[in-house]
Amino acid sequence: MDSLNKGLRYLAAFLLAVMCLLIVYQVVARILGQYIDIELPRWTEELARYLMIWLVFIGASLAVRYAALIGMEAIAERLPARPQKVVRVVVLIISKVFYLVLIAYGIQMLGHVSSQLSPGLKLPMSYAYAAIPVGGVFMLLNSFAVLFETLSGSSSREFFKGAE
Repeated sequence: MDSLNKGLRYLAAFLLAVMCLLIVYQVVARILGQYIDIELPRWTEELARYLMIWLVFIGASLAVRYAALIGMEAIAERLPARPQKVVRVVVLIISKVFYLVLIAYGIQMLGHVSSQLSPGLKLPMSYAYAAIPVGGVFMLLNSFAVLFETLSGSSSREFFKGAE
């Protein structure tokens, strides 16, 4: 799973870089558009938006693995070790149910938007919406890795470990 996550980190970095370049291009074109009569490239804004959607779901799956999601652990941290472990396992199981629902509804949503085209790029909207079930699958897989570590008592992995 950590090898897959390494690839996901590279993908997230690539998506972020492309998204930033598109936004800079859009800003420069708007500034130049005030002085030169040029048409603003609307597709860049749309593509940056879709890349952001994918980045959020890939980032969320990485956050599941490396315990970087916002969580309320104030009560769990005050419990003894054994009940604390039980609470964490219950939370992971509840999270898995959420990820399964996310996957199921994401796939269902793909069926609804498959015939729609994006306004600027004229791409099927299913490309953008596919981030939901794909991200859900990665979150589910990462939650299994976290559950295994929790049950086996091994420590959670650091985010940047193995990123070289």
